Amino acid sequence: ISVTSNPVGNKCGEASTIRILNIFGGSDNIGINAAAKNGGITKISHVDFVQRNYGVYVKTTTRVYGE
Repeated sequence: ISVTSNPVGNKCGEASTIRILNIFGGSDNIGINAAAKNGGITKISHVDFVQRNYGVYVKTTTRVYGE
């Protein structure tokens, strides 16, 4: 989704949430800042956004890569 001019680092941080029937859950912070903090990343190189549907629930994950 996003790219910077920073070099690709060897760290990856994730922030995820699960919604059931697209009604319940989903209140977790899955922003770029939360994912970077979870991975100990201070210089972001790029960001991926993944959404997987498992029938009655959907898992959404933000992945941040960098140093």
